[in-house]
Amino acid sequence: MMMPCYTTSFPNCNGGTLRRYIVLIALLLALLSACGRKDSEAAPKGGRRDDSQSVMVEELSLRDIDEYVNVSGKLEGITDIVMSAESSGRILELYKKLGDYVEKGERIGRLENEILQIRLQQAEAAYNAAETGLQNAQRNLDYATQAREQELISEAEYSASNSAFKGAKAAFDGTKAGLESARLAYDNSYLLAAEKGRISQLHIASGQYINMGMPIASITDASTLILKTGVGESQIGKLKAGQSAVISHSGKEYRASVRGFGIRPVTGGVNYPLELTVSGGSGLLPGMVVSARIKTNTFKNLLYTSITNVQKEFDRDYVYVAHIDGDKTVAVQRDVLLGRSVSEFVEILSGLEAGEKIVVSGTENLENGSLVKIRN
Repeated sequence: MMMPCYTTSFPNCNGGTLRRYIVLIALLLALLSACGRKDSEAAPKGGRRDDSQSVMVEELSLRDIDEYVNVSGKLEGITDIVMSAESSGRILELYKKLGDYVEKGERIGRLENEILQIRLQQAEAAYNAAETGLQNAQRNLDYATQAREQELISEAEYSASNSAFKGAKAAFDGTKAGLESARLAYDNSYLLAAEKGRISQLHIASGQYINMGMPIASITDASTLILKTGVGESQIGKLKAGQSAVISHSGKEYRASVRGFGIRPVTGGVNYPLELTVSGGSGLLPGMVVSARIKTNTFKNLLYTSITNVQKEFDRDYVYVAHIDGDKTVAVQRDVLLGRSVSEFVEILSGLEAGEKIVVSGTENLENGSLVKIRN
């Protein structure tokens, strides 16, 4: 006897079609059963999911903390000058080159000065002649003075001797001024270092014609380097001359000290000028941009943490404390009273004690009582 085919459930069906539907239903049930087993295997033993959040903590303790004033700027030599030509002329030769060390007054080069040398020799000869004439006139005047007192010469003869002396004195003064002018012109034909240091820039070359006032060379004394910078109104009161500092450049640190600071802001600005000194020859050079920190105070036995570890909600400051409750660790909100800020740290006056652990990473989704797992 054949089974009836109910068109209300499977329209237009026959035996083959019914078997296909049965196979599809069996496959679907098998798939759902496999998914259920996977979910069951993924769940922890006991049937509960681990909802704890991974966090990092900091154990609080009483510590010392140093306060610093941070600045930055460009290094300069203790002396950094630009020499200018004292006279005009063509450069005959240079004795020094870029990078050479010079002492104050040492010759760097010279201009064509043969004519100046001849004029100097002429001025020296005229000066010597005038000096001899003045000495003779002085002797004649001395004799005339004695002779007049003894009434051996007339008043007219004395006046003549006196006039001759005055003329000789005027001639001597004139030749002396001429000699000084000739010597100055000759000396200025030599390019002399105005200060000791190294030639950091050389603006001239042999054979070049220069005019008076033209830049010749820059001389920098880098035996001691200066960091010229500035600090704000809230920091100037913390500084003292001689305070220790550390200058940083390219990952290296160098000892420095406060040279001095201004007691009023720079013209047109709000910062007070500040200078630090650091010894040269240690890899630092003028023109390098560096950062520095000046140690201004040390606070003893403070309970503090990074300001980023403190959560703020309206006028309330709080942290998350990792609290062990049996076999669980939970994050507990704890209100704190904050004190002074020192750099990126803040003092905790109350609400926490030394030895407690506060959450420093992973607070984004925490709530009071959240389960946490501490990671190193």
